[in-house]
Amino acid sequence: PRRFMNLNGLSVASAAEIYSLRPEDIYLVHDDLDKALGKVAIKLGGSARGHNGVRSCISALHSNEMTRLRVGIGRP
Repeated sequence: PRRFMNLNGLSVASAAEIYSLRPEDIYLVHDDLDKALGKVAIKLGGSARGHNGVRSCISALHSNEMTRLRVGIGRP
């Protein structure tokens, strides 16, 4: 996609429509400042927790039921 990270929901929603995917079929992989570097966590649904890219996906898909794989990048 040629979109800014904070607007990636438009690309995700477009791909979901093309491939007939429901929000439950989508896995979001994103960085997480609150996790230590290299730590990962998987979660189904929930809020964006301040992540603008996830917020964009929730808004574009009109759902928060995506599975999220959060990858820790730690705080500087």
